[in-house]
Amino acid sequence: MQKDGDFDVFYKRERYDIESFLRNHPGGVNYVKPYKGKDVQKRMEDTFHSDAAYYLFREYKAGRATEGSACDEEDLERLVDWNRPMLSQVGKLGDRYREWVLSPVDRHLILFGNPVLENLTITPWYIVPLIWIPVVLYLIRYGSEDYARSCTKDGSIILGIWSNISLGVLLWTLIEYSLHRWIFHMEPSGRSKAMIYFHFAIHGLHHKVPFDTRRLVFPPFPAAIIALILYKMFSFVIAESSIVLVFAGGILGYLIYDMIHFYLHYGAPSENSYFYRLKRYHNQHHFAHHDDGFGISSTFWDQIFGTAISLRKLNKSIKW
Repeated sequence: MQKDGDFDVFYKRERYDIESFLRNHPGGVNYVKPYKGKDVQKRMEDTFHSDAAYYLFREYKAGRATEGSACDEEDLERLVDWNRPMLSQVGKLGDRYREWVLSPVDRHLILFGNPVLENLTITPWYIVPLIWIPVVLYLIRYGSEDYARSCTKDGSIILGIWSNISLGVLLWTLIEYSLHRWIFHMEPSGRSKAMIYFHFAIHGLHHKVPFDTRRLVFPPFPAAIIALILYKMFSFVIAESSIVLVFAGGILGYLIYDMIHFYLHYGAPSENSYFYRLKRYHNQHHFAHHDDGFGISSTFWDQIFGTAISLRKLNKSIKW
């Protein structure tokens, strides 16, 4: 018997309950609602759904076991055990790792067996501003005092302070793009278990479980490590009197990026807003164009480096 609230659709005569997926559907609720109780095969084929989209769709098949079926050769989840910590398993995937990690599922993921390590990887969105806003304010105050001591003209102090902070924000946008493209989306060799472990821990898991709200923002501990590394690198090329302010701007840029990233997954921007196009853009990166669209808070560097995703014109706006 169908429960109240179920949203069933049919594909090749099989029933799929996509009620839990409606708010996450890249095409929006308004494009999906007319198909409640109907067959969606032709619609999905006509709109050229990606392989990742079809794979995710399997998650909602009525009666399908969560852990997959050993006799289903197309189900890559048979290669792992979702009841065990995933980080210890991904290395054995070898050459199949990329195929598996880019085949999304709607599940919660256990990364570490150790509860302390596991908790360090789980971050509610509000933890990020709670931790980093005080850090940014402290660095701006400390850096401003240091900059003022080195500045000979009082009239240029305020301008210099904000120029350095703005430079940090701008540099962050390039760092955001560079990390996402060349570090987070590197292709580890199937022969290197260490690189597979590293890739999965820093970003692969986000593509595997894109709807896991606990893993949509970057955990503060590894973020602090990356921040310190970048600070040391830029301290060699940026004046000592400016480095703290530039660093503050960089962390502010990161904070904005992380909040935008969370919003692009779980927000519902209106059609005429800046974030409406960004949400469509980021959805395309996740479910169709994994090797393009690396900008999150902006598409500027994608345009510069030739990795921009072209969004098709829609007949009507999307409502998430």
